[in-house]
Amino acid sequence: MNKAISQIILVQVAVAVLIALLMWIMQGNLAGISALTGGSIGFITALVYAKKMFAPSGSDSKTVVRAHYSAEGYKMLFTILLFSLVFKEFKEVQALPLFIGYGCTLVVYWAALIFV
Repeated sequence: MNKAISQIILVQVAVAVLIALLMWIMQGNLAGISALTGGSIGFITALVYAKKMFAPSGSDSKTVVRAHYSAEGYKMLFTILLFSLVFKEFKEVQALPLFIGYGCTLVVYWAALIFV
């Protein structure tokens, strides 16, 4: 994995922790854990995408697009699986902090793509 991708994922982790701390301070333990869970889903799925999105240097555009679609498919699948797991196993989860944590990591991902 290249340096830029590693940095994006590290920023996502930092944002997830920051949002979880803010939620914990403002709304308590359960909100903080829920926000961290959502943020974790965000950066784990970004990591899945980064690991699957591999096209050798100098690949033709068709190979790159195929790798992108494959990686995006895996990312969507993992997102669905992780949210399903959370809602099935973490009965006390607070939905709003969960989705705020997830959304903030997505914003980092999208913003980083503009600058990379």
